[in-house]
Amino acid sequence: MAVKTMSGGGLAAGSRWQPLRTAAPAGNRVVWVYAITDDLGPREFPGLTGVGGERVRVVAEAGLAAVVGSVEARAFGEDALASLLGGLDNIERVGRAHHQVISRAAAGGGPVLPLRLATVYPGDDTVRALLARRRGEFAGLLARFRDTVEWGVQVYGPVDEQEGAGTLADTIDWVLADIADASQRQPAVDPRYVRGPEHMLLNAAYLLRGDRAAEFLAAAHALAGARAGVRADLNGPWPPYSFVDQLDA
Repeated sequence: MAVKTMSGGGLAAGSRWQPLRTAAPAGNRVVWVYAITDDLGPREFPGLTGVGGERVRVVAEAGLAAVVGSVEARAFGEDALASLLGGLDNIERVGRAHHQVISRAAAGGGPVLPLRLATVYPGDDTVRALLARRRGEFAGLLARFRDTVEWGVQVYGPVDEQEGAGTLADTIDWVLADIADASQRQPAVDPRYVRGPEHMLLNAAYLLRGDRAAEFLAAAHALAGARAGVRADLNGPWPPYSFVDQLDA
């Protein structure tokens, strides 16, 4: 079984780009919120632009910071979401820009809570109010995710060997989950988007302490030769997308 490792510069298989609730726009611009961090990270991101080509900046309150950008309401506000996120090409384009900002925020080394695509607020004051109102919740999550990264693992095998390979996938999941702080099985990617005569046997995300990432990757590679015709793709490291997936900001 071959193992392919993909860096965090691209989107993981089965990426979870789903729109959140949005606030009604006020005026010509709205604030697109990418992530929440502690107030110890970068306050500026020189040269970084967001989903609308806007300058990325920080709104701070109550010891927390929101990484945001001001975008045109008519293009990125609530009324525009249907067209903005209509079709895979649009989702991929906007999703990559959104992820690029989150990755840059995470590059500072501090914990980051990535927010889902299309988290929009009317202005900076409403973002500050959010940080103040939910400070305890966000601070607790940031403490939990400090010094962690997410890795994704997808295991593929021939359709005609699905049963035996599935047992192997469960074994891989068990071993890797034992190394990780947390794990989450994900739905398989739609077969229409899988190249070749393969079936996705495992699609899982693992939350790792930074000092265990090497052990995790070594274990995945050690399991790679267990069965011919089965392959595993590893992608990461990522901010903890899968483990804040239910965070509604």
